[in-house]
Amino acid sequence: MSSRANIYIDQNTDFRLTLELFDADGDDLATGTFSFFGDMKKIYSTTKLATFDIAKANNDIIISLTANTTSNLEPGKYEYDVLMRKQSGEISKIVEGLAFVLPTISEVT
Repeated sequence: MSSRANIYIDQNTDFRLTLELFDADGDDLATGTFSFFGDMKKIYSTTKLATFDIAKANNDIIISLTANTTSNLEPGKYEYDVLMRKQSGEISKIVEGLAFVLPTISEVT
């Protein structure tokens, strides 16, 4: 069963979130042998609007979007999830939720 977490993404900025992963016993999960995938959509039945870059670090994964990617997202509510594929081929959803894209007032020149 996946966790549910809402995230907030500022438009026109770099987004980065670290997720600490644990196994069923609450022990750290070594992420080195797993593959991770994550996308954002307006709703589940539409095409994906953004794909998270996912980096592994010990028992953590870091999901991120570049400022260029967030600048192409309209402010509003989206849905996202992150999946994990084990070496055995088993796929699990590790987190899902709403992604709120917030407008940014300042301009970088």
